[in-house]
Amino acid sequence: MKKQPTNIQAHLCPLDLRKMQMTYETENSRRVIFLPPMPINDSEPEPHGAGSFHDPEHHHLLMDRVEAMLQK
Repeated sequence: MKKQPTNIQAHLCPLDLRKMQMTYETENSRRVIFLPPMPINDSEPEPHGAGSFHDPEHHHLLMDRVEAMLQK
């Protein structure tokens, strides 16, 4: 059984603040992915940190996108 990635983090890319840098760890290594800038979608709210003001449904939608990306 393949172990799920752990310690998933997303930050602005220090080399180009228009891009995102995602890091995660697998059993054998640490991976870094640079994501190109995406056009702003005004119809979708920005991601919000956990707390009393975040939308749980939007959070689940974003996490499903991350899961789909990791499956590729």
